[in-house]
Amino acid sequence: MSWIGGVLVAIDQLGNAIAGGNPDATISARTGYFSHVEETPLRPYWRTMERVIDFTFLPIDGPCHCYNAYLSDKDERNEEGSDSMRALLGILVILTCIPLSIVTRLYVRLFPSARYRG
Repeated sequence: MSWIGGVLVAIDQLGNAIAGGNPDATISARTGYFSHVEETPLRPYWRTMERVIDFTFLPIDGPCHCYNAYLSDKDERNEEGSDSMRALLGILVILTCIPLSIVTRLYVRLFPSARYRG
């Protein structure tokens, strides 16, 4: 992983910890876990989060970003968090994913080799 990649993962893990999750897991992995693995009455919430995050990273990671993030770090413990922490997570995701989705799309236009080719 590149230096910038490591920094971005660390920021992601910090956001996950702030929002009541495991500080060693990313928001995407947490979302992928609760969207696909753990039976939870809150699955609609997690699926909505997953759609937002997956849309953001689609140009560079392709489909299923969150589930693939979970699969690449399956040994980490994931925590749903309290209602207030999930609300905070939702706010963090919306506030970061909207501008970040613009950035990822511009990035693949400027650097076509970065585009996901599946």
